[in-house]
Amino acid sequence: MTSSTVLWPDSVSPTPGICYGWASPLLCVAGILPLATREGVLQQVMTSAQWRAVRSMFSSDPLVLGRYEHNLVMYGRHKRQSMRFYAFDFNELDILPSQGTDDGASSHQSPTDGYLSMDPTRLHSPSTRKSHVFDGEVLSQVNLAQFLAALVEREAKTAEIPPSIPGTPDPNTHRGSMPLKVGETAHRSVPFRSAQGFLSTAYRFSRMISTTVEQFDVRYEQGVYVYGESPNVYHDKARTVQSISKYIKFHNCVWLVLNDAIIGVAFGTFLCENQYFLARWLQYGLRIYLVDGMEDALLWLNNWPAGLKLNTELSQFYCHSLIGFVSAWGWVLSAIAPYFPALIWLIGAAGCLGMTTIVSLLSDALSLLTAHLYLCYFISATVFSQQLSLAGSLWNLFRGKRYNVLRNRIDSWDYDLDQLLLGTILFTLVAFLCPTVLTYYALFATARLTVIVVHAGLDTLTALLNHFPLFALMLRVKDPLRVPGTNCV
Repeated sequence: MTSSTVLWPDSVSPTPGICYGWASPLLCVAGILPLATREGVLQQVMTSAQWRAVRSMFSSDPLVLGRYEHNLVMYGRHKRQSMRFYAFDFNELDILPSQGTDDGASSHQSPTDGYLSMDPTRLHSPSTRKSHVFDGEVLSQVNLAQFLAALVEREAKTAEIPPSIPGTPDPNTHRGSMPLKVGETAHRSVPFRSAQGFLSTAYRFSRMISTTVEQFDVRYEQGVYVYGESPNVYHDKARTVQSISKYIKFHNCVWLVLNDAIIGVAFGTFLCENQYFLARWLQYGLRIYLVDGMEDALLWLNNWPAGLKLNTELSQFYCHSLIGFVSAWGWVLSAIAPYFPALIWLIGAAGCLGMTTIVSLLSDALSLLTAHLYLCYFISATVFSQQLSLAGSLWNLFRGKRYNVLRNRIDSWDYDLDQLLLGTILFTLVAFLCPTVLTYYALFATARLTVIVVHAGLDTLTALLNHFPLFALMLRVKDPLRVPGTNCV
C-alpha cells in the first residue's frame, strides 16, 4: 500500500492476513483473508452473478491490497439486510411518489464535489484531488464492503466452484419488447378522439374547481405507485442506496394511506353519529355569520360608519343590490337546510376513503356555501378595478399624454379644450365616488380573504396527510443509520 490513509472496517481486527478491497479513489479495505487461503478466491467472486448485479456502481474491481502499514480510518460495515448505508445527499429519500429519480441528473456535477471543493485542507490540484478524494464511489465501496466480504468468505470456505459453461445464454438477453401483432394497434376514430379530448379538458377543469377531484387524483397516483413498486421492493436483490430509497418511499406511502383511512373512519363515525346536532349548528352558523352578519355590515356601511361620509346614492345602490344577493342566498340555504343531516352523513361515510377525502369534501362544501360572498366580491372588485383604470387614463389626460395601443407605450398628445373639460368632470366624479367603492370592496375583500385562509388550512391538512414523512421519521428515531444524515466514518 502506498497511501498514508486507509479506510478500515471497525468490525475487522488488524490481524496478519491478506487485505482485499479497492485501491481507488481511496484505499478501502473490505476484509482480510487468512494467509492459508487458496489463490483465486477473489477472482471467482468477481465472476459470480451476485457481484455482477452491483458491479456497475464501481469504476474498478476489488483486488488484493497487501498488508496494512499506515494510518487507519475505521468505518462500520453494514449488512445489506439491515438497509443501513452512507450517503452525501439527503434528497435520495424523497417520499413523494410523483417525484421520481431523474436519470439525467447523473450527467450534472454531483453536490459532493461542491462540498469537498470548499475543504481548505485539500490540495487544489484536480488530479491530486481526484485520486485522494472521499467521494460518492468511496461511499459505495464502504456500503458494499460487508457484501463483498461475505462473498469472499463463503467462497473461501466452500469447494471450488466449477466455471460456467461458455456460450450459456444470459437470461437477461431474452428480455425485450415483444413483437407487435398485426392489427394490434388500430386507428382511433375521430369521434372517439373528440370525446377523449373533451373528457380530458373536463377533468382538468374539475381539478381546478374541486378539491375532492384533485384528492382522488392523488390517491389514484399513490395506488399506481404502490402497485408498480411492490414487485421491485420485495424482490430486489441488489439492495443498493437507490433500492433502499425506494423501499422507504414505498412504505412511507403505504403508511400514509393506512393512517389516512384509520383517521378517516374514526372521524367519519363521529360525523355520522352526530349528524343532527352538527346540522343544527351548521344551519345556525350559516344564518348568523354568512347571511345576517353580511346584511348588518352592509346596512352599517350605508349609514356613514365612523363618521365616513360616503356618496348617498351610490352607497344605497350598493347596499340594496348586495343585500338582495345575500338575502336570495339566505333563502336558498333555508330551503336546503333539511338536507344538512344527509349531507353530513355522506361526508362521514366518505371517511372509509380516508381523512383527506373528508377534508376535501368539507373544502368543496365551504366553496358552495360561500358562493354569495364570492359573487359580491367579484362585483365589487370589478367595479373597483374599472375605476382605477379610469383614474389612470384621466391622470394621463392631465399630463398631456395618452396610451398608444399599437406601440404599447405612453406618448405625448395635445388635447382640445372640450376634452380637458370632460376629463376634469370625470375626474371629479371618480374622486368623490372612490371612497364609497373602496369601502364596499374592502368589506367583501376581507370576507373573501377569510374564506381563502380557511381553504388554506384545509389544504395544508390534506398535504400533511398525503405527504408527511411518517415512515422516514420513524426510521430516524428507531435506526438513524437507515436514513441519510451525518457520515459516521
